[in-house]
This record gives sequence, structure tokens and C-alpha cells, in this order.
Amino acid sequence: MSVYNGERFLRAALDSVLAQTFHDWELIVVDDASTDFTPDVLAEYRDPRIRRLRNEKNSKQAVSSNRGIAAATGRYIARLDADDISLPDRLTKQVAYLEKHPEVTLVASAAYFIDEAGSRIGLQPGGLNDCGLKFTFASRNPVIHSTVVFRTEAARQVNGYDEDPRYWFTEDYEFLSRIALYGMACVLPQPLVEYRIHPASVSAISHKDQESQSEPITRSVLKRAVKREVDDREWLAWWRFNWTKPGVPVRFESDEVKCLSVLIPGFLRGFKHDPNGRCVLPWYWAKHALALAILPRGPIPVGARARLLVLAVKTATLKLIYH
Repeated sequence: MSVYNGERFLRAALDSVLAQTFHDWELIVVDDASTDFTPDVLAEYRDPRIRRLRNEKNSKQAVSSNRGIAAATGRYIARLDADDISLPDRLTKQVAYLEKHPEVTLVASAAYFIDEAGSRIGLQPGGLNDCGLKFTFASRNPVIHSTVVFRTEAARQVNGYDEDPRYWFTEDYEFLSRIALYGMACVLPQPLVEYRIHPASVSAISHKDQESQSEPITRSVLKRAVKREVDDREWLAWWRFNWTKPGVPVRFESDEVKCLSVLIPGFLRGFKHDPNGRCVLPWYWAKHALALAILPRGPIPVGARARLLVLAVKTATLKLIYH
């Protein structure tokens, strides 16, 4: 846990860790030079499993997170923001999942949204397998940071969080997108965390900054998957193919479809797959390409439609090739 001026909700977060049904944990709290009563709140807790570190100056979350990773002695690291709450069986369930699935590097979960008073106001669904999670990372962050548990060694192998200022508001997205590609990852369907929505949260204050900092991350996910540079034309074709809203006219030229014919299989080859062969992306992409080819949805030239038909057939067979 890293915390900066988090006195208001900090006790609830700390108490939720103390209430875990899994008892073999250490809680490393990195105080990022708070100027409120955060140090006093931390001093109230005498449990020897709670370790307190304090930065000499405010250094932002990535630096604090890396300091926590360096200090960790456990096999796994569970993240929790200082305004969120872990449900009592969170660690029990996520540790059990990682113990049972050694191929998995990161496991997250669904989460309840709560308001400032702690009342539940919504749900962030889970249930994403490895294939779906990594595909979604190529457009946005589908994971709530406070729900993740990852292997300590994997975090160190990918060099932890990027401390570059260009990721000050998206350091979690940038880090998770890399560690997820290091091995396999998933989002459990059970809500194991309560994620607090309030006006002083980073996501509320810095929403526009998060949006502007997200595009280079999504592009780097695709780049790492296909293991080469992706030029602007390829990126635009990928983005429009996958993320154009239904009903919005979209145009593809033949050479753009040709780009997709390379990017799609390259993306699927770029990471380890669900051992049970449940990756639905090939069928999803095949149906999408077929729909673009035959439906009157925008000014797509005949040559591009022909290439889309070929892409649909080839993509449909990727499931047979890889699974």
C-alpha cells in the first residue's frame, strides 16, 4: 500500500487487511511524505506484520510501489490503495488460485464500487480469462489496481513500475500491461474488493491526464505482443477494427486490411494461451471481419471487402492452429 494524505479512509483499508481469513501476510505501507495525520493513523496499529516506510519527499505512486516491491519478502504481492477495502476472503481465494495455477503471473478480481460512506453503489464485473484480458489491455485498463495479486519474482523481472512522469497517472495500467504479458493473467468473477469512488481520488481528479497517458500504453501492448514496431497506419487500422462503436461507419482500404492480416495472428502468437483453449478472439475477429465485408456499413471498397472475407476465413482457423 502506498499512501499520500490518506488519513480519511486509511483506517478502513488497514482494518480490512487485519480482518483477512488468510493470516500469513506482511503489510508494507509506504507513506509518500504525507502532510496530514496519516503517520499518526499508522502509529495506532501495533500488529508486527505491518511495516511502515516513509519517503523523505513526495515521490509519486510508482516510486513508492517500487520501494514496497523491493522490501517485500513474500512470494506474492497484493495491492490495496489506501481508500479501498479488501473483503475478508480476498487473500485466501487469490493465493489459492495462484498456488493451483503456477502458470498464472497475475490474478485480479471483480469489485464493488462504494461511495464515501462505504455504501455499495455498483459493480465492476470480472470473469476475464488470459486471452480476453490481454486483448482488452490493448485498448484500456480492465483491472482495478486494488484487486491484483501478482508473483513477486515476476514484478522484479519486469523491473516494477515505470517511474517516468509521463505515467504518473497511469502507472498501474502501464505496469499491469507488462506483467500480464510476462506470463498468464485473469480476472476472477467474484468481487473481492470494495473500490471507493470519491471526489478526491486520483481517477476523479486526473481523469483527463489518465486518458492522454493511456494511448502510448495501448500501443506498446500491441508492439510487445507482435514483437516489433507498429507504425501509425497499422495502429489506426487495429484501433478502428477493434474499437469503432457499433453503427458508426468505418472505412478500410485494402492495404489496411492487409495490415490486420499480419497484426491479428501476430497478437495471438505474442503471449501464452489459456491451457484449456478457451480463447474466443479468433472467432470474434472472424465474425467481425465477415460483418464488415458483407454488411453495408460505410464506404468500404470492393477490394478491401474481398480481403476482409479472406481475413475472416484465416482468422477462424487460428483457433484450430493455436488450440
